[in-house]
Amino acid sequence: MIWKRSSLSVLALVSFSACSLADKVDDAVKAAMARQKIPGVALLMTRHDKVIKNKAYGICNLELNVPVTTSMLFESGSIGKTFTSTIIMQLWEQGKISLDDPISKYIEHTPDAWKDIKIRNMLGHTSGLKDYALVEGIGLADHWTTEQWFAKMNTLSLDFPTGTAFAYSNSNYLLLGLIAQKITGKPITDLIIERIFKPLGMNHSLESDGDPIIPNRATGYWESDNVMINEIKIGHGYGDGGWINTCEDLAKFERGLREGKLVKPETLSLMRTPGVLPTGRKTPYGFGWFVRTVNGHQYISHGGNTGGFGSSIFRVPEKDLTIIVMTNLASVVGDVLAQQIAEAYSPDLLPKPIVESPDPNPDFSKTLKEALVELANRKTTQDIFDPEMKARLSTGRGQMVLERFAPFKAIESFAYCQTEASDPDTTLTYRVKAGGKSYIVTFVVTKEKKLFQVGMRPDESPKK
Repeated sequence: MIWKRSSLSVLALVSFSACSLADKVDDAVKAAMARQKIPGVALLMTRHDKVIKNKAYGICNLELNVPVTTSMLFESGSIGKTFTSTIIMQLWEQGKISLDDPISKYIEHTPDAWKDIKIRNMLGHTSGLKDYALVEGIGLADHWTTEQWFAKMNTLSLDFPTGTAFAYSNSNYLLLGLIAQKITGKPITDLIIERIFKPLGMNHSLESDGDPIIPNRATGYWESDNVMINEIKIGHGYGDGGWINTCEDLAKFERGLREGKLVKPETLSLMRTPGVLPTGRKTPYGFGWFVRTVNGHQYISHGGNTGGFGSSIFRVPEKDLTIIVMTNLASVVGDVLAQQIAEAYSPDLLPKPIVESPDPNPDFSKTLKEALVELANRKTTQDIFDPEMKARLSTGRGQMVLERFAPFKAIESFAYCQTEASDPDTTLTYRVKAGGKSYIVTFVVTKEKKLFQVGMRPDESPKK
């Protein structure tokens, strides 16, 4: 009898712990929905490839007040790049393409500026090609033909010399889709369906092309001036996106990749290895996957956004944890939401508390503070900025990133916290207060004392 009571007590404790973690995940999702005004969310979490949470939150259609269900289809945006990279690597395994093939081998009449662009540069976003999504006339919401796309892109200069920097660009994966078609004679959409969706039983994954009636499809939204409007339709996807999926299907894809059903394990390892620049610095991207180390933990992911949706496939290898999160609001950064969910489930993933410390170099801190104000005022030409940082911020996406620093035009306090080695650079962390809010700001500084990267996040340290 004593043994039975003890066993029941252990089971009760395990059950309570699981419920507690589940509640924290629910709290994290609901808090994000309230903070960002997200109408609806579908979430699927697996641990050791067993489903631990499959839940829907909120509304999929605001006009009809229809709730989200776990089986609903959402636009997945740039998550489609993971499909395209898989197709390219399948062709590579078959010896039909080399990672060092120049783009001119497959695309005719490329401009001289593209002569150094190789397949690996496009897979890893180091080509220097401008992101067509931000180019007037051939943007995502514009209507254009492939011929019109090339006519415009061929006239544009590169954002930086090929291979010297990382800058995410949809142009890379549009071209990879066309190259796959050139090699196989089939459109990239057909290849993805035949080589990925069908073998894995992804029966609820469809091409987002036009406006067909698709049962169980969520409605997407765009927020403008604090008013929710119906999604902004974007053009037909090529290799860079354009799919509709369920959480379950995306989980099947991520698991199928790891189980060697689509590419060899060593190929997947290559795809999920960060690129390396001539400076020796790692990029945050492999071939079709973001690969980041945050707070000492590795995350492998890919987010996706369209004119009405924001989603993510998110993997925490050390936890054998996969998170698929899909929302029907365009402004949601899926990877950020997925990371918040992971941290709610496993609090040990959270960053360690940031503590203010005596400043070992007040003069240099003053220089960094001034640089932060410059960023807030959209100025990036000062000597303190590393050439690669200048190149990144000069791109269309880089200009968008500058908007994040707007709160720092008037800084109220700038307190040193810590210094960490981040080979080959050094990371300095500060607590910065501006506009009545507190932020944690990190500065990545090179050996030459140049500013290579600046990161920021809300300060969520416990209030004293």
